Formats: sequence, structure tokens, C-alpha cells
Amino acid sequence: MKAFFYLSFIAFSFGLCGCGGNVSTVSGKVTLEGIVLDKGDIGFHQAEGVVVSTTRINQDGSYKIGAEAKTLPGNYKVVIIANEVSIGKGPGNVPMPTRITPLAYSSKEKTPLKAELKAGSNEFNFDLKSK
Repeated sequence: MKAFFYLSFIAFSFGLCGCGGNVSTVSGKVTLEGIVLDKGDIGFHQAEGVVVSTTRINQDGSYKIGAEAKTLPGNYKVVIIANEVSIGKGPGNVPMPTRITPLAYSSKEKTPLKAELKAGSNEFNFDLKSK
């Protein structure tokens, strides 16, 4: 009986500390004024300013940060940046980016977007506003 209790305690301990049990995954869709944002990057920043996790936005506006990113539960500021590249528009025909997303979403200090990630699966959809 004592051995069973000891083995149960060890198994329970492994379940608490490792094996990815205390990480967050996050997915969702990004739109701009209700229209799918088909490119760009999305990043989740901790209060200390560290970018914890970033990923590309897919053509259908979806994004996903999986368990492999080891994102911890907590409060995050969300930064979304998308640019269109215009070939040959810059000096000397250098490609020039044109901002798609408003500047307000491009830095941790300015973004109004927030997310509280829980352990396990999370879904956050963001509809950006032009003004």
C-alpha cells in the first residue's frame, strides 16, 4: 500500500511539472474592419516587454501558436503588423513597404489589444479598426 501511494505521488508530480501541462496554445482570426487580414505577424508580449510568442498570419486570417512555443499562461499585450511590399516604388527601385495595419497596433506601448492566456487551449479573434 505504501509503495502504491509513493508511485501515485511520483506520477502526479510528473503531471504537474513538465510534459507541457502548464503551457498555453492560442489561435484565432485577424480581420481589419471586418475583412480578413491575409498577411502579417502577430506577437504576444508580457508586461516586461519580452516577446514571448510570434507567428505569421495565414491567408485566411487565421493564426496558431502551438505548445512547442512553450507560452506560459498570463496577461499579454498583442501586437499585429502587416505590410504590403510595392516593388520598385522606392529610390533606386528598392521595394518599399506600405503599412496595412494602423500604427496603433504595431508596438507594445500603443496597442489596445490584450489577451489573458490560460493553461491549455485559447482562442482570440481580433478585429482591427482603421481609426
